[in-house]
Amino acid sequence: MKKSLSYRIFMLICTVAMGLLVSCSDSEPEDHRYRPTTPIGRTLESECDAVARMFADTTFVVAVGVDETDLHLQLMSGYVVRMFLLRVDTTVPGLELRVALPDNNNDLSQIHTQTLTDMAAVHDAPGKRVVAMTNGDFWDTANVLPRGPIHRDGYVLNDRFNYSESMPQQALSFVGIRDDGSMIIAEASRYAALQSQLKEVTGAGVILLSEGLFPGTTYTVRDPRTAIGYTDDGIVYMLTVDGRRNFYSDGITYEEMASVFKALDCTGAVNLDGGGSAQMLIRHPIAQIFQIRNRPSDNAERPLYNGWMVCVEEP
Repeated sequence: MKKSLSYRIFMLICTVAMGLLVSCSDSEPEDHRYRPTTPIGRTLESECDAVARMFADTTFVVAVGVDETDLHLQLMSGYVVRMFLLRVDTTVPGLELRVALPDNNNDLSQIHTQTLTDMAAVHDAPGKRVVAMTNGDFWDTANVLPRGPIHRDGYVLNDRFNYSESMPQQALSFVGIRDDGSMIIAEASRYAALQSQLKEVTGAGVILLSEGLFPGTTYTVRDPRTAIGYTDDGIVYMLTVDGRRNFYSDGITYEEMASVFKALDCTGAVNLDGGGSAQMLIRHPIAQIFQIRNRPSDNAERPLYNGWMVCVEEP
């Protein structure tokens, strides 16, 4: 009799448990996917054709008009990447984009390469404080010569493109700041006609967006990359993506990078030097030190020929 009662109680418990399991299986599973917390993270997850899902996103203020957003995400191609994105509002008074050269030296015959950290320290001065930088144009590493034109503060230091068939993704275009402060990105063939209007210039590589559209490219290699783009209302985005590091960041293609800029409403964007040169620096807003934000694929800062820096009017 006791055994029969115990058996009935056991069967009752099993029946209730099975009912609960069926009830749970019939309901919608709870979605535990990470939801972006920043405006840029939400925009890229919802609007960027290249982005599949977001794992983490954070934003902080570097300086008035300059924000950094760090993103950990998966691309539609399946690769996982780490992105470091500077949003620069060029309409903020006292804020400007400038070309940086090693030792702040305009004499290209004496030029050498220098890390972003050292370049930032040399350029930083009262009234023109450096708050952010990325690497700039490609260069002829054997002869330490620029691949594209260089203008600084209205002075033309180099007005030629140094194209090489062995480096077909270089010396294809330029990125410049006009005298009125607006940005332009264009093919190398347009440089001569626009030269007199340009205050700051470096050469560049594959164009990612022209009038808001990706022109297309035959290059599909995935690498660490740095690129720059702009919107029609004065916002400049400086993007660095890490790569060549399995289980951390796999790198990005030109087309995927173009999709990022398009989702951010950019009308123009272009690729800068990449690989081990792909680096981003900020003046840390709390510690007040210059800090490389990404993980360069060389495992250390690579000395560079030039860079793009964001300067603000501060004492």
